[in-house]
Amino acid sequence: MTLVRPLVARIGSARVYVTEASLSGLRVAHQSNIPSEGSICGIVFEWDGIPVTLECRVTRSTLFKAARSAREKSVYHAGLEIVRGGDASMMTLRDMITGIVARALDEQKANAHGIPPIAAQTFQTGKGTLFLKYELINGAWRHSETKRPEQPMNGFTISAEEDPEHVAMLCETFANADLEGQALIKLMAELSISKAEGIPTRRYFP
Repeated sequence: MTLVRPLVARIGSARVYVTEASLSGLRVAHQSNIPSEGSICGIVFEWDGIPVTLECRVTRSTLFKAARSAREKSVYHAGLEIVRGGDASMMTLRDMITGIVARALDEQKANAHGIPPIAAQTFQTGKGTLFLKYELINGAWRHSETKRPEQPMNGFTISAEEDPEHVAMLCETFANADLEGQALIKLMAELSISKAEGIPTRRYFP
């Protein structure tokens, strides 16, 4: 997910800015020297005042914007693959991504009319091993039980424990959303059933 406001972070003594984040890696912008491609480094940043410390491998570092004068510094973009992170840091990273997705989805729904609000934020935590796959085919929903958590191209997969009322709301939201909104719903669904902690249920109060 792209961060609307990049996060200030540090790799060693170098200041960098986290511009994109996922559960497997980060993209950072930097002007200072960072370890070369293939090297392992530590990155530290905060989200909502909670520190996140991750051990990452530098997968690439490319020139993004060249300096135009001696007073300027060139800007580089680097890709970082997460190699290791403590439970607390990974949980905070997951909360950060979930929050970004939820806000983006809220903005999608705010620009549409007649779409139920915050439907995708009412997921149950994905602690089970049985899932429901919903696919929108020729304007009609088809669902089936599965033990595979993969998200379908034209729908989503969620926990079998999900409340039927929430499922109906989610189907309506997905059917009325544009491609970006549908992608956000699928990402939220994927996060909700990945790993044991899932996404805590949030209810909407109008």
